[in-house]
Amino acid sequence: MAVSQEALTTTVGGTKKALLLIAALLALYFAYEQVLPYFVWSEESYGYYWQFRLPLLMHVVGGLVALLMGVFQLWSGLNRRAMRTHPVTGRVYAAAVVVGAAGATWLSITSAVFGFAWGVSLFMLAAAWLATTATAIYLIRTRQVEAHKQWMTRSYILTFAFVLFRIVTDHIPAQELWGISYADWSNAMISPVWVVPLIGYEILLAVRRR
Repeated sequence: MAVSQEALTTTVGGTKKALLLIAALLALYFAYEQVLPYFVWSEESYGYYWQFRLPLLMHVVGGLVALLMGVFQLWSGLNRRAMRTHPVTGRVYAAAVVVGAAGATWLSITSAVFGFAWGVSLFMLAAAWLATTATAIYLIRTRQVEAHKQWMTRSYILTFAFVLFRIVTDHIPAQELWGISYADWSNAMISPVWVVPLIGYEILLAVRRR
């Protein structure tokens, strides 16, 4: 039996909201587990990063605001009743991305916690984060709404990469399973956590266009 367009639209909308709910829960868990300790201004809380505390704080605060605000942005894009606040919170999200990416860029140049490869990967992630967000802003200013939604989704995938990175590196015991050190595992995962979701999203868009 053929599925009506209305039923299909309802199903897709429900799936998107479910995914956003999962993203929101993971974001809150990430904030509690990984971010809150950095709001204790002490060398014990920062450890190795105490010497880089300013750029790390920029990255943490900007990333956290973007992470939480991004969920609302994507949800309000699906909910017409919330569209009045969408432009305002969108500016907050963009500003948070700029602050978070600036901190990440600073860390990629000055901090060598996992070596040169880590610094290059972090720099490229920060550059892609800024580029996707800037593109989304440009598209909405030129009233290309559908394209804006797509690039905003790409931007949030990059925002969420930090959550996925922590989940993968902290909860998969690579050293016990495969004898891979934490540093090597981190260097190996810093790119896949955003490249793989982006590829998946592009495949989804291609299927939708067909």
